[in-house]
Amino acid sequence: MNNKSTDMSVMRDGGALNYCRLNDITIQAWSPLQHGNFKGMFIDNPEFPEMNKVLQELADKYGVTKAAIAIAWILRHPAKMQVIAGTMNPVHLTEMAEADKIELTHEEWYQLYLSSGKFLP
Repeated sequence: MNNKSTDMSVMRDGGALNYCRLNDITIQAWSPLQHGNFKGMFIDNPEFPEMNKVLQELADKYGVTKAAIAIAWILRHPAKMQVIAGTMNPVHLTEMAEADKIELTHEEWYQLYLSSGKFLP
């Protein structure tokens, strides 16, 4: 667990997520479709080909946009996060609101997680 000789063992968030879960503190995901500071969205970004492939497969399966799938992923997180969309475009808000109708399976959730370049310990 605390073996810092492997990248899979390093805790990068300082335990904030676990602390909030254990203490019933709601986490708000602000502009969750953005990556980095002012780098734009990860959706349809060529830096994230595998993740966008999985997002598209799931979007096709559920009949929604990739943004809705990404938001559904956040809503399915065990920390019970809230999403702050970060857009004033009514079309984007409507598309993202479709996420509320989707409950990704555990397998789909982890498939998307892994496609982002993360790995499981």
